[in-house]
Amino acid sequence: MKFKRYICVLLIILFVFSVAASAETAADTAETTEENDKLIPTDYVIPQDEEMTLRSRYAMLYSEYDKRVLFSKRADELVEPASTTKIMVGIMIFEKYGNQLDTQITVTEKLLADKEGLSIYLEPGETLTIRQLLTVLLMHGANDVSTILAHYYMQDISKGDDLLEFAELMTKRAKEIGCENTVFKNVSGLHANGAKTLLSDIIKIAVHASSIPGFLEMTSTPRLIIEENGSTRRHIILSRNHLVSSYQTPAYKTAGVTGMNFGGTEEMGECLLASAEYDGKKYFAIIMGGYTDPDGTQVVFNDARKLFDYARNGFKYFEVLKKGVITTQVGVRFNNATDVVTLVPSKTVSMYLPVGTDIKTDITFRTVVPEETIDAPVAQGMQAGEVIVLYLDNEVCRVPLVTTTSVSQSRMLYTLDQLEKFVKRPVVIASFISFFVLLFVFVIVKAVIDGQKKKRKRIR
Repeated sequence: MKFKRYICVLLIILFVFSVAASAETAADTAETTEENDKLIPTDYVIPQDEEMTLRSRYAMLYSEYDKRVLFSKRADELVEPASTTKIMVGIMIFEKYGNQLDTQITVTEKLLADKEGLSIYLEPGETLTIRQLLTVLLMHGANDVSTILAHYYMQDISKGDDLLEFAELMTKRAKEIGCENTVFKNVSGLHANGAKTLLSDIIKIAVHASSIPGFLEMTSTPRLIIEENGSTRRHIILSRNHLVSSYQTPAYKTAGVTGMNFGGTEEMGECLLASAEYDGKKYFAIIMGGYTDPDGTQVVFNDARKLFDYARNGFKYFEVLKKGVITTQVGVRFNNATDVVTLVPSKTVSMYLPVGTDIKTDITFRTVVPEETIDAPVAQGMQAGEVIVLYLDNEVCRVPLVTTTSVSQSRMLYTLDQLEKFVKRPVVIASFISFFVLLFVFVIVKAVIDGQKKKRKRIR
């Protein structure tokens, strides 16, 4: 009886090991499936036209629609914010007073304190709305207006009159927008020790500003007339961004340009931040370190037009991978009617690339199918692999490969396979060997015992 109990215990242990191994395999399969279900998008760098030359020292062209840089020149160098500071001041004012733009502000000596640089010469006693002041700030870049708005903001939040503290608030807000390399030190953009930014940060500020309703419209205002009213004098303010205005010169006005600002400092030269829209796609260009030729040509405006022409005419969408087009196939087990199922991409991939791109050579693919065969049942649309899209040998994205049809399971084939797997398990083989060894020992011992019993009976 003891031998029988040993055999039962052995078989129970064998069963437990088998169940545990099955559970572990199922867990591994589930983990692999979850991993394969994830798309892993990666950025790709578009090679820029090396033949296009700009005369300004720094430049960047950004496609907001595609979230990528199309052209850059010395973009990794730190620069001063210069006139783009006014865009950040505008963001601060717009975000706080966007619903109070018709609030009137009376100019005082206190509000004008610390003004420097470009001015429209507002005087104490004049009364303007926040809307008028913001428009002047964004279209003309007047530093007296920037000073008034910053002082008004600080007094309104009971922080006193420290414009450096307002600049610190600007820096903090810029970091929230994603500008990790930007520090403002004043509200004018004039040279200040410690003030810094990157062209990519300026682009982030511009993109954010353009998302504020009414912001771009103010920056693209060609002319603003403030009528005389009481102590308020009549002012005629002209835009300094010649891409949107021909009041000062018709030489640069460009269709599709939607706004932003122009200015300059001795250290950074002439600077232009411009936005444009073509065929529903928005572009932003920042150009710094420009200058005026002896004949009066302002190179930043010509450089901007070059960049926007480059964006509009130099790029287009290419469909590099089409959803549903048969890519490969994978084997299927446990079905009497078929032993393969086809796999297709689960979505279409389009890429924004230079017009001259040869997608037959520049775009390549790598198909990854982890398993040579998969087990039925198979559901239509089930992921069984992925296709890796590469541009100039750099990975762009991964698209799941899914099955085109469903495949049912033959229970008989599946059961026979599971039985075969079970029997071939080392632990099962070992158990069977142990079982037969024990059985053999049991038979021998039992035979010996039975023989001894018969012998004793004969002796009696």
